[in-house]
Amino acid sequence: MDIVRVKYTNGKKTGVNENLLFFFTKIKLLFLYLFFRNPILNKSKMKNFIKSNFLPVFLVLVAAVLYVHYTNNFILEVIFKPLIVISLLVYIAINPLQKIKALFFAGSGLIFSLFGDVLLLFQKNNPKFFVLGLVAFLAAHVFYIIYYLRSTDNAIPSKKLKTKPIIVLAILAFGTLLFTLLFNNLGGLKIPVFAYTAVLISMNLFALNRYGKVSDESFKLIMIGAIFFTLSDSMLAVNKFLLPIPLAKIWILGTYAAAQYFITKGVLSKK
Repeated sequence: MDIVRVKYTNGKKTGVNENLLFFFTKIKLLFLYLFFRNPILNKSKMKNFIKSNFLPVFLVLVAAVLYVHYTNNFILEVIFKPLIVISLLVYIAINPLQKIKALFFAGSGLIFSLFGDVLLLFQKNNPKFFVLGLVAFLAAHVFYIIYYLRSTDNAIPSKKLKTKPIIVLAILAFGTLLFTLLFNNLGGLKIPVFAYTAVLISMNLFALNRYGKVSDESFKLIMIGAIFFTLSDSMLAVNKFLLPIPLAKIWILGTYAAAQYFITKGVLSKK
């Protein structure tokens, strides 16, 4: 049976076939697959153009997605929002790779983020989509953590963790405070949200642990990305479970796009 999102326009009942929206998402994933597998396309002028102009192109794309979210056009949201992560996957695909195995985990983090983006778009129709989206992003953070570990050659805690324990305590305190504030409003989602918060905070700690083991540029970019990810997820949680945030979609999506961009740039920065 088709899943239908019901809405009212000028007092009349209308519906949006969500199977059709999933179809558009599959088309975008197919395009991404063909881009990765097509050696001719990877050698085209488009590849060089994207590499040299990615930031302005990405900013224009994010601005378009933010505008679509502001208009609350559901169909356009489904079509445009996944393009943020898809563009970053393309950017990784056309750039020289360093450690293939490590980059596999970073790419997997983006792919599961893409799944999470799509699933969360449908949470208004069925609360299960929120949980599924949560699981997808939890998996994304796990893959990012594995990448952070594999992108370094030394498993010993960095000097930053040894000499600056206050930073670690601040990160842990933030996660504890956030979950405490949300706790009474989580209902049956206490365990999933706790697990997600724990993994999110761990992602920040493992990003911090790269200090002194990779280039300063890579460390700073990924650390900034991790912080933006935490801000985005925190605002999403507060807006959903605690209190409404003015222009919440804009703030959440803006910080999310920044997070994924900085993490991707950090991944591509040479050690």
